[in-house]
Amino acid sequence: MPLARYESIDESLKTRILDVSKHEFSDNGFEGASYNKIIQKIGISKGSMYYYFENKEDLFVTCFLDEARATGTLGFAKASSPLTEDKATYWDSIMAISSKQWNDAFQHPILMSLMRQLVSLGTDHPIFHKLNAECEGLSGYGDIMAILEHGIEIGAIRDDVPLNVLIRMNTEYEVWLMQETQEGCMSEQQAIDKFFKMFKQLFEARR
Repeated sequence: MPLARYESIDESLKTRILDVSKHEFSDNGFEGASYNKIIQKIGISKGSMYYYFENKEDLFVTCFLDEARATGTLGFAKASSPLTEDKATYWDSIMAISSKQWNDAFQHPILMSLMRQLVSLGTDHPIFHKLNAECEGLSGYGDIMAILEHGIEIGAIRDDVPLNVLIRMNTEYEVWLMQETQEGCMSEQQAIDKFFKMFKQLFEARR
């Protein structure tokens, strides 16, 4: 993630850094993207860039999270999930939210391109671990946890496995679904349907 100094720079420079970097990653992939070319296009010195980011991995994670936030596809929005006491209504709400977020993601080419980079790198790549760690520190992650904890309270969500473990298992499955979709092995709607089915299998309380 960016160093603390990045947060204090002018918004116009932040926007330029992110726009240039997103397009470089989108056009050339993470491995093919040139850090030096990004710096040149932004129009700042290499020293300045390293003043804001430790390396290309941190820049990529920042770009991905910014794009996910901008497209509304990061985490479950707590406000959009009524804290119902009825299990069937609870699961209907989860299905509606997840379906909307997948559909929204499919409509944003830059986000999908960045997703493809993550998929190609694989879940064992250090950048994936960095992204997971950053996501767990975001407010959106707290919203997901609040929704799931409410599910435990009403008996809809299992309590025999830590939620953070289930979330990481689910993330691995999301990456596989994205890869299958990108390779043409399944349609977007099939991916959405399979995501919810697996999510429910992972999280639903055992009878």
